[in-house]
Amino acid sequence: MITSDMKFMFLAFLIIMTFSEESEGRLQNISSFLQNEFLNLFFPKDPGLVRVRRMDRVEEMMSGKILDFIGLIERYNYPAEEHYVTTEDGYNLKIHRIPGSPLSDNKKKKEIIFMQHGLLASSDSWVMYGPGKDLAFLLTDQGYDVWIGNVRGNSYCRSHVNMTTYDPKFWQYSFYEIGTKDLPAMFDYILNYTKQKDLYYIGHSMGGTTLLTLLSTKPEYNIKIKMAISLAPACFWIKVTPIINEIANIYPILMEVLREREIYDFFPQSLATVTVGRMLCKDNTMTQIICVTALFLIVGSDPAQLNTTILPDLFSYLPAGTSTQTLEHFYQNIRISGSFSSGEEFKCLLRRPEVEGHGESR
Repeated sequence: MITSDMKFMFLAFLIIMTFSEESEGRLQNISSFLQNEFLNLFFPKDPGLVRVRRMDRVEEMMSGKILDFIGLIERYNYPAEEHYVTTEDGYNLKIHRIPGSPLSDNKKKKEIIFMQHGLLASSDSWVMYGPGKDLAFLLTDQGYDVWIGNVRGNSYCRSHVNMTTYDPKFWQYSFYEIGTKDLPAMFDYILNYTKQKDLYYIGHSMGGTTLLTLLSTKPEYNIKIKMAISLAPACFWIKVTPIINEIANIYPILMEVLREREIYDFFPQSLATVTVGRMLCKDNTMTQIICVTALFLIVGSDPAQLNTTILPDLFSYLPAGTSTQTLEHFYQNIRISGSFSSGEEFKCLLRRPEVEGHGESR
């Protein structure tokens, strides 16, 4: 019988061997096999997830079912809405809204707060801990009309008017297009829908990067932002943490491997990520420390604020996917400019995937 610990040991061995530099004989074949298995597992063409809106539909650990944003909100008896907008270049986006709270006056006109997630995240990341803890709930309780965005390529926005996610051209974007096309489309929709002139903006990580991109390239949107609050904005890279530096060091190798296999969808939320999160990160397992360590290495450590019980849910919803091109743009900022670079010069350096009728542009 295969136990959870045995599965973890296999996964750990698989990860260690994935990018091994061993180049001779049997170990080379093993390394190649494990590399392929790792990529097939965590970079699937079909995520294989089912989103549901009732907790009783999330039946068991290995079910492959997760609550969607509406389900995450309504389980606490808060109202939730899902809105749809199409960008000027054809990407279909989902915007989520918490229009009211059991603790506030829902009849009076409310000021709008728009919240934008960071890299490899989605609107789910703002509402996973629940009322009294998550910022989205706290702001709703204070009487704000809370809207939460999603951007092209994440788990909610894998749709286009002309292309599918199997088309390499679908993934030809970075945070430049997110800032100049996704954000204005969402802002215009929300302000038109609510008949208001401006809104407050809260962005985390890449959510700060994309707002700077928008306001510097389309300054007419400055008047639509009452106040912008950026939480850990990914803008200046003069100093980077050791783990980010190590990731940047191996990044070119990783990207070459992904290009060879025509993988342009980077770490989508999938059945594999949900299963690994639920299997390895739950309480009372010897493997939970791996999840904690990975989390602290990447985002910084704060043990006093970490609720380990929620780790399976956290790793079920994160990562939520982006394009490899977005990572390439951040890599350029880290290694070439050392600071924020929004777009045009990036396009000159970028190696785009080959598609039928087109060569690579540099």
